Amino acid sequence: MKKIIALIALLISMISFAQVYDFGKNPEAGKILHLKDADIYYEIYGKGEPLFLLHGNGGSIDAFSKEIPELSRYFTVVAMDTRAQGKSTDSSKEPLTYIKFADDVKALADKLGFKKINILGWSDGGNTGIEFAIKYPEMANKIITSGANVFPNGVGENEVENMKRDAEKMRAENKPERDIRLLQLMIDEPKITKEQLDHIKAKVFVVAGENDLILRSHTEYIAKEIPNSKLKIYKGASHGVPIERAEELNKDVIEFIKN
Repeated sequence: MKKIIALIALLISMISFAQVYDFGKNPEAGKILHLKDADIYYEIYGKGEPLFLLHGNGGSIDAFSKEIPELSRYFTVVAMDTRAQGKSTDSSKEPLTYIKFADDVKALADKLGFKKINILGWSDGGNTGIEFAIKYPEMANKIITSGANVFPNGVGENEVENMKRDAEKMRAENKPERDIRLLQLMIDEPKITKEQLDHIKAKVFVVAGENDLILRSHTEYIAKEIPNSKLKIYKGASHGVPIERAEELNKDVIEFIKN
């Protein structure tokens, strides 16, 4: 799965020249939510109903540099660095989980006074969005996931085995504990059941690239099990739909939330 992280990093680097703001490092928009075991960095743009942007594993706010300018014309965009990633910290000792990430989203939404929120989540951010819809159904309005999975083998059994070997190597080489924990997260998580998907009340838009790292059958399974969900496969796109198809995705997100 290190190649997934590397791909996301490469895709993000391709858009840095096009940024209107230095998203993720904008002191005028940036704030910090202090939790007992983490500091969550976030930036707010625009006005309207709230839309939280959740990036992928090892990423940060700037993953959505192509989305923020357009989406902030219609929504209050809350872009956050997930704990242990970007400018957010983490002092917890237990394994990282997407449920914990969803708890952080809830804490930030509460701080900002939002009763209901929308979420656009890419990769791990999509997993977090689904976990949020399961745990906090009263707060989840509409969820858009791009390249999400609901159990580790959604990326394929071989890829999971590769991740396990990578984690062992990283431990043997005394790599940073933060990096190891983020990789271990994708080996162990998510653990979302069919029953949980079946009981999601929020409206969900499931998105993936035609050549996504997430298996097509897995993406279709998610859409099939979530009641009244919508599915779209972006032709020719990889796991990087938010970068490769930003204009199209922006249009789809606005239409999905507004209608």
